Amino acid sequence: MVTVLIASEPAPPLQRGLAIPLLALIGRSATMGLLAGPPVTALDAASVRRLLRALQQHGIGGTAAAALAPLTQAGAGPLDAEAERLAASGLRDLVEALEISAVPEAEWPAMRELLGDELLGALVGVAASSLRRYAAGERRTPDEVAARLHWVALVASDLAGAYNAYGIRRWFDRARVQLDGRSPRALLGKRWSPDGEAAQRVRALAATLVGAQPLAA
Repeated sequence: MVTVLIASEPAPPLQRGLAIPLLALIGRSATMGLLAGPPVTALDAASVRRLLRALQQHGIGGTAAAALAPLTQAGAGPLDAEAERLAASGLRDLVEALEISAVPEAEWPAMRELLGDELLGALVGVAASSLRRYAAGERRTPDEVAARLHWVALVASDLAGAYNAYGIRRWFDRARVQLDGRSPRALLGKRWSPDGEAAQRVRALAATLVGAQPLAA
């Protein structure tokens, strides 16, 4: 999974108002396994180009590319008000696209690396042998499993800004007062739905613990 470590100010033409949603988008894409390669260390034109290429390789974000094109031009000056508005809209569109786009071929390896097969299999409700076959592409991931896997990746991305990998793994198994004394894993049970009440409570808790609401359009 790609490390995101931004240690510098955003480079022109990236205004500060666009830097926060872009950083969140890069972090989510990395956690989901969509963004591969070396660490991301700067919010600059090269990073935006890299992000857009990675998303488009998975069929995500093609329509947003035009709105974000000014952010891909190295050496360009600050955006005017209209270009900034369009870029902000493009970033929101990409956030929404990630929210609803399960990508099991990317999310399996990323979540196996982060959570391990035992915890991941328990969370998505599949046996270890099935998990390995789905991850290897030997069998198509069923839609309901892909949906649960995607939800796990989204929760992990909500947590990644505040916890390291060990902390994220522990989070799923720690009892929480907000969940009536149960852990997120226990509350979900075995055959849960991302649209169900239990999943919604856990997702909201993950966002609250990191001091923000889940990324939304």
